[in-house]
Amino acid sequence: MKKMEILQKFRQLSDKDRILFQNVLGAFVVKGLSLVVSLFTLPAYMRFFQDQNVLGVWYTVLSVLTWVLNFDLGVGNGLRNKLALALAVNDQERARQVISSAYFMIGGLMLVLTAAGLGLIPLADWNRFFNVEADLISGETLAQVVRYAFIGIALQFFLRLISSILYALQKSAVNNAISLVTSVLLLVFVLLAPAGAPADSLKLFSLGYVFCANLPLAAATVMVFWGPLKDCRPGRRWVNASCAKGVLSLGGMFFFCQIFYMVIANTNEFFITQYTDPANVVEYQIYNKLFTLVGTLFMLGLTPVWSAVSRAVAEEDYLWLRRVNRQLLWLTAAAAAAEFAILPFLQILVDLWLGPEAISIRYDYALIFALFGTAMIAQTTVSAIASGTGRIKLQMLCYGLGVVVKVVVIDLGCRLTGEWIVVVLANALVLLPYCILQQLDLTRYIRRKLSEKQAGPAGV
Repeated sequence: MKKMEILQKFRQLSDKDRILFQNVLGAFVVKGLSLVVSLFTLPAYMRFFQDQNVLGVWYTVLSVLTWVLNFDLGVGNGLRNKLALALAVNDQERARQVISSAYFMIGGLMLVLTAAGLGLIPLADWNRFFNVEADLISGETLAQVVRYAFIGIALQFFLRLISSILYALQKSAVNNAISLVTSVLLLVFVLLAPAGAPADSLKLFSLGYVFCANLPLAAATVMVFWGPLKDCRPGRRWVNASCAKGVLSLGGMFFFCQIFYMVIANTNEFFITQYTDPANVVEYQIYNKLFTLVGTLFMLGLTPVWSAVSRAVAEEDYLWLRRVNRQLLWLTAAAAAAEFAILPFLQILVDLWLGPEAISIRYDYALIFALFGTAMIAQTTVSAIASGTGRIKLQMLCYGLGVVVKVVVIDLGCRLTGEWIVVVLANALVLLPYCILQQLDLTRYIRRKLSEKQAGPAGV
């Protein structure tokens, strides 16, 4: 009886609610498996690399090179919004032009960045950059590792456009499946690859990363353009200057947001390495994985919201938008409470996960991570709505100011205390004010749109 009632309620959902629910459910199933895999990944990495300094170097190399993915001029996010609008009105020709223009622009950018990167890599002093002694890893080895990882990132730069297309198709669960397959491939590689000297292990793993990170994206691209979008395959004759300009115009703001957010969220390992010691990156990863668990689940549930909001705006369904926004605020409060609820059980969780000899929990550090986790959850909520509506000017300004604040706080804090946790605290101090301001802006926007819609018929 209960099953019948649930099915009946599901059928009564609006089309937007039903698609959103299916994506959220599918994403949780897939991401749940990804989280299980990630719990085995860190211990496997620690066994494979043996030396935590070397593992810390790899995390730092990857985090630094991942910055390259943000230099797409916002094309990916611009494609996501523009394609969602074209699909909402079933404009297949426009969809094909948007897709072709985006691939053309990203392909050109990839070639330029790849040529520049491969030319500059041999010239850099990577031992100094990553704060690692040449006795542990030679400069030649580090340059080779960076070269392999950079090639992998450059390929992702182009192939990752399929993720934006899948989001526009409101198939976010497929993107999570791609991430899961990548994690499984990397785990299998680490378990099967022969462990050797630290430098040899680092080179071998960086080479494996190139294939494991890109094969799932390539497979997804083939499946999409030989499946649901077989009539929208990108081609040179479909490249359109107007579409390219539209994607870049919206994407430009997204680009600056990406760059600023990259410095805020994706540089923690770099700053920890620069101001303290690479080995501290491993300790940071342990705290980070535990306290971003709730946020990761929350972000997972919100992944389909962006495209659903874009569709609601195209259909001028602001009542739906207001309802979803209010529901998300309540969920944000519950997720934030879960961050702090972890604190009493943290040492037990670490002992069960990595063994009693891994680390001794510092609860002052844990409290700061709980605050940081709360900020990330709130940021995910307001950014999903803001990005879907295209109201990201405030985000761009706050992130830009946040970059300056973060660098100043880290420089002063780390010099005064010598503690790497200052890096995490800086993130929380930067993100929380933005979340408050962005939510106030969204509330005013939705209220104004509802008033305009209600006044419309009367004005006629």
